[in-house]
Amino acid sequence: MAATESYIRGTNINNMTQTVPKYKAMIIFVIFVAFLFPASSLVAQTDDEVIEQAKEQRELKRQEQLAAEAEIALLEAEDLEVVAALEAATNLVNLQEAKAQAAEQRLQAALDTKIQAQEDFLAIANQIQEIEDKALTYAVESYIGMSDRRTEAWFEAEDATIAAHKIALLDLISSNTNDILDQLKLIQEERSYLLTKAAVAQEEADAIREELELVRLELDAQKAVRAEIKAELDVRREQWDTVLSTAVQEQKEITDFIAAEEERIARELEEARRRAEQEARLGQITEAGWVLPSPGAITSWFGMRMHPILGYSRMHNGVDFNCWTGDPVRAATDGIVITAEYYGGYGYTIIIQHANSISTLYAHLSGFNSQVNDYVLAGEQVGVCGTTGLSTGPHLHFEVRQSGVPVNPVSYLP
Repeated sequence: MAATESYIRGTNINNMTQTVPKYKAMIIFVIFVAFLFPASSLVAQTDDEVIEQAKEQRELKRQEQLAAEAEIALLEAEDLEVVAALEAATNLVNLQEAKAQAAEQRLQAALDTKIQAQEDFLAIANQIQEIEDKALTYAVESYIGMSDRRTEAWFEAEDATIAAHKIALLDLISSNTNDILDQLKLIQEERSYLLTKAAVAQEEADAIREELELVRLELDAQKAVRAEIKAELDVRREQWDTVLSTAVQEQKEITDFIAAEEERIARELEEARRRAEQEARLGQITEAGWVLPSPGAITSWFGMRMHPILGYSRMHNGVDFNCWTGDPVRAATDGIVITAEYYGGYGYTIIIQHANSISTLYAHLSGFNSQVNDYVLAGEQVGVCGTTGLSTGPHLHFEVRQSGVPVNPVSYLP
């Protein structure tokens, strides 16, 4: 492609080293290096020095990356400590809340027991009142002024039935009242104990509530402090994340720059080697006689003409030979093939460099019989006639150029 462009633009391959702007890439490179390495932008440097300096700069960025990663690791450790402290404080509050709940449950149980004792006390007091009322009723109905002595009750009775009734009434009043009074005494003692227990439970619950409130206040204070520390850690983490990402990105850019420069240097060395080799081979070209590139008749001559496809007048830089697809196309004289490729409107094209800065072009081919760098002799088949590119039918477009300038091919042909 490069050789074809040189040919089409009127560039002589013998003068290629003078006409190709080989310093253009170097100028762009130096500008880039001056931007990347300001301290050395005004100093002339070799490619190796520039690449070495880029590697040193990349190593500095690598150190920045490692430093940023170390700082981020420390910040993550501090962050974990903050989170652990908050969790510990939260667990303390949870423990106090559990204590408070247990105290509330004990308090509620004590209050329930106290209420039950009060209800039992009232129930027994009611039973005593009922028995006393019943005894009074019996006393009024059967015997007023009844004594404790059962014998007197027996003898003073009118008959045995009345005596038994009196004795039974005395026993009932005496036994039930005594039993119930004993129960009442026990319940009063238990009631007093439960009232004291409920009061103690109430004091415990109140104390735990106060302690819980203090713990919660302390937790809120710790949370506020930890939140400030966390916010500061987040800011520092964001800053170091930026440093880290920048260092990584700059390392990538420098690495890409080094790879591109090494590739460019290798490409330029290969191009220089190829040019040197080609120059050496061009020096071996002999001034052989010329032959017709195609046996057909010339159907279109060198000069201005109406283009058959584009429809306007333009310069015809060569001559057209009539041929059929598949007919051989031969080298007009000895030379070296410098182009063999598809090239725009020319279609498949071969360009041969000859002695005395002369080159020939063979266009609209359907195939190649030679490749770049082949040394071909006059009359040797280099391609096959076709109709590729801007073509109305099978033919050979043939050009001759002197130092890149199109000339009339007829004056060179036999």
